[in-house]
Amino acid sequence: MVTGRACDPPKPGLIYDLYAGVFRPQLISLALRVDIFTPLAEEPAAAATVASACGCSPAGIGHLLDVLVTMNVLTQRDDGYALASSAATFLVRGRPAYAGDLILAWTGPEIWDSVERAVRTGQPAPFEEYHEQDAWLESYSEWRLANSLSMWQAAVIQPQPDRPRRLLDIACGCAIKSFALAQRDPALHVTCVDTARVLPVARALAERMGLLVQATFVEADLLTASFDANFYDACLLGQITDYLTPAQNQDLFRHVHAALRAGGTLVLDVPMTSAQAAEWTQIVSLLLWTNGGGGTHSFDDYLNWLVQVGFGQVRQVGERWLVAVKPG
Repeated sequence: MVTGRACDPPKPGLIYDLYAGVFRPQLISLALRVDIFTPLAEEPAAAATVASACGCSPAGIGHLLDVLVTMNVLTQRDDGYALASSAATFLVRGRPAYAGDLILAWTGPEIWDSVERAVRTGQPAPFEEYHEQDAWLESYSEWRLANSLSMWQAAVIQPQPDRPRRLLDIACGCAIKSFALAQRDPALHVTCVDTARVLPVARALAERMGLLVQATFVEADLLTASFDANFYDACLLGQITDYLTPAQNQDLFRHVHAALRAGGTLVLDVPMTSAQAAEWTQIVSLLLWTNGGGGTHSFDDYLNWLVQVGFGQVRQVGERWLVAVKPG
């Protein structure tokens, strides 16, 4: 018994919150494993029809379908169950934006076995992240457009339709952050750099936004890629530097410095550690360290690395935004 000082009473609600959130992910995972969405891809169907297609119990499938309705993944109509638009886009196997493998990976045991192995041994234990499926999800995230414009404004990079400029987006993902600026600036050309698996997502988004003429797509490994020297007016590194070790980041910053024109701006959009530790930042750091030895870094880390390779005017302009300038 603790005496002589105040102590917080135990909070069972906190413990409930630690595990209750598992229900939704596991139920979606179950629906993907039995392939409940494919029988509904073309038209609504009754529970018995879906059960027959999935080779499952009609009673069991009925219960699962009802749960998915309450989760807004399905709708229920007079002619049966039907896919909500999000499920039709992201959960039907074989469709371009299918994200089911991503969900199955994060809700299955393999990734967490890797985390346990890394924690026990101190050595990275790589796992599959399905970056292209995550990029598809981001490409439909409308909030990202406004957020990206706020980032560019904070970085003092504004549309200049009368001045042709070049933006290098390394590890671009769906490239929505760069395309948000290009949509406002018809004189801006974006060079999108990523892997062969991810670039089709960026190309599809550019087509949806009417920006194909303003974009070039380059398949490359960011750790070995070479870029034209003194060619770009700006460069974006969006949530990739936390995947890298300090040495890899310094090497990448050195290549970016060489690629930028004098006065060119580097923008980082990445979680940064701070004196007040944030839960999500620390979770990300653990997972990135598990997968390849990376982790979240502080502003002071970035400042040190950037100055060492020749950048100046290094500023943090948002919780996760950093700007550096190549001296003129």
